[in-house]
Amino acid sequence: MLLSRGISPKVTTLNSLIFRVCKSRGFDAGYAIYREIFRLDDPKYEISKRGSGFKVNPNVHTYNELMLCCYQDALFEKVGEIWNEMECAPNTYSYTLRMASLCDEGRVEDAEKLWEEMRNKRIEPDVISYNTMMGGFCNIGDVGRAEEFYREMTSGGIESTASTYDHLVKGYCNIGDVDSAVLVYKDMYRKDFCPVPSTIDVVTRLLCDKGRVKEALQLVRNATGKFGLVPKGNSYETLIKGLCAEGRMEEAFKIQAEMVGKGFHPNSKIYAAFIDGHVRQGNEELAGALRKEMLQTQIQS
Repeated sequence: MLLSRGISPKVTTLNSLIFRVCKSRGFDAGYAIYREIFRLDDPKYEISKRGSGFKVNPNVHTYNELMLCCYQDALFEKVGEIWNEMECAPNTYSYTLRMASLCDEGRVEDAEKLWEEMRNKRIEPDVISYNTMMGGFCNIGDVGRAEEFYREMTSGGIESTASTYDHLVKGYCNIGDVDSAVLVYKDMYRKDFCPVPSTIDVVTRLLCDKGRVKEALQLVRNATGKFGLVPKGNSYETLIKGLCAEGRMEEAFKIQAEMVGKGFHPNSKIYAAFIDGHVRQGNEELAGALRKEMLQTQIQS
């Protein structure tokens, strides 16, 4: 209607429209409206005259909105296509989105080349940019390189976020360095950064794998007590298996009760952990009762 009447909104308004269409109808619909708004498919309009429909041209935020929609929908190749389509200079957020898509594709070296390009153009990275690169390197097991980005970030006066620590903790867990993971996590805890449940999960699993079940249990207790965090079902499962393996059946039952209270139900692995624990303690009667209960639960489900 506005277009037919020759009324031209601000480009910020058009960007909002594109973003909302992407969110409500999907990227393809948002991309189509973007091309219609700026007359990109009209052969009568040359590149120099683009935007004649609304007398405005797409700006960097237009492309950022499109790349964000692609990234959120895991359309990483599309992010690259929009990046290549940009007709204006990218900003920090543009580079961050493109680097994030490359890291998620496992193309961390390409992301680092883009990082160098950004720095050569004197475009200053922000904490999200640094977190993106740290996450990329942690995911491929190069925590040393991630630490270099961390030191560069902090020496430049940029404050860390919870995501900074989440990446580093998971990175150390991925390479099996439990001591470094716990050290970074404790620093995170002291600074009152709330971890995401998946971070608690990987640390809990690694600690239990190393036979440090008591430490894992305390870590989960501290996180739930201080931050009100609800652990993942896997975290409860890991703790129960670890406690049962150590013969600490009463504590394992308490964890199971807490788990059920949070909406998680026991699975066959949890039943097996309790059964094995009772067998080790010579309590065949309880082990047999649990076998029957597990069988009935499986039949009902």
